[in-house]
Amino acid sequence: MSKQSLSESLLSSPGIAGLYQRATQSHFLSLAGQGRLPAEELSQWLSQDRLYAQAYIRFAGGLISRVQLPTKTDDGDTSKTLQWRILSLLETALSGVTRELQLFEETAKKYKLELEYVGPVAEGGNLSSKKAAFGPNKVTKAYIDLFDSFTAQPRGDTSKTLLDGLVVLWATEKVYLDAWTNAKQQAVQNGDAKEDSDGGALRNEFIPNWTPEDFQAFVRECQECLDAYAAIQDSDTEEVGAANSMTLFKKVLVLEESFWPMVA
Repeated sequence: MSKQSLSESLLSSPGIAGLYQRATQSHFLSLAGQGRLPAEELSQWLSQDRLYAQAYIRFAGGLISRVQLPTKTDDGDTSKTLQWRILSLLETALSGVTRELQLFEETAKKYKLELEYVGPVAEGGNLSSKKAAFGPNKVTKAYIDLFDSFTAQPRGDTSKTLLDGLVVLWATEKVYLDAWTNAKQQAVQNGDAKEDSDGGALRNEFIPNWTPEDFQAFVRECQECLDAYAAIQDSDTEEVGAANSMTLFKKVLVLEESFWPMVA
């Protein structure tokens, strides 16, 4: 019997199935897929997701700085090595998130959504007309801190390895894909997206961008690079690496569950 890959081991570990389900299925996602999510709720979430995406850029840059390209190979073609494959993956990640940020701005303008949304401030148990300063909420801040722990000094943590980063990269992208795929499956057949609560922003623009075949292929490449890189790690540190990977995987799942807002 062949040995499980790291990703297989993480996904099949006890207690993960429930965490994964909660990270990829929520009332927010159901409403989004059905076209019943109000524009205000979408603006609130998009504003936080945009901050997440900006931090993701620093995260990807930090992983690139951890890639050690070989100076020579047996066949003389370094472009065929795993390190080059990982570098290409991270270049794709950066290109994708850059397009994502542009999509946010274009779609927000088209559908009159806000990208710096803040709700009213609670005063004495009531909601006032005042608004707090825009910034990351508690969950987004936790994600930003996780991403920034991989960035270059002085904010980065030099103990965080490329393997750790590949776990986080794969986990975040896989959960995102599966969450929006689940949302897409909630769509009403033959429904006119123009009549959606958000005017069609999610079903016409965002969900198609978050579920296409090329994104599915990217997530598979994240998984394959992670598993291949894990397989060549020193056997003496395998147990510690596996434990760190599980800790990071669970952290992403817990954060992702909370990243989907509570909606009525």
